[in-house]
Amino acid sequence: MNPKVLIEVEARHEAIVRRALALAEEVEQLALTAPDGAVFDACETAAIEKGRRFQGQVLSDAVARRVEAAEKRGRRSAAAPAGAPRKTAGPKSAD
Repeated sequence: MNPKVLIEVEARHEAIVRRALALAEEVEQLALTAPDGAVFDACETAAIEKGRRFQGQVLSDAVARRVEAAEKRGRRSAAAPAGAPRKTAGPKSAD
């Protein structure tokens, strides 16, 4: 039996940790089943392709969290340039 390690992560990172473990298991299984002389190339190709997808998912998740946080805070107030001074009073009545 392989020894196990328990780790604690924030719930929002659970999916990332699971995907990383799945990637590691896939590459490990590929290493065990690849033909002799092709192990490194097969593992490298899988790690690069699947690793890019994993990185894309991590980046996408991070950006989505940033957007959610920004929407909760609301838009920042920005300085607005003032226009040239103008007369704002209407014409005076002749009463």
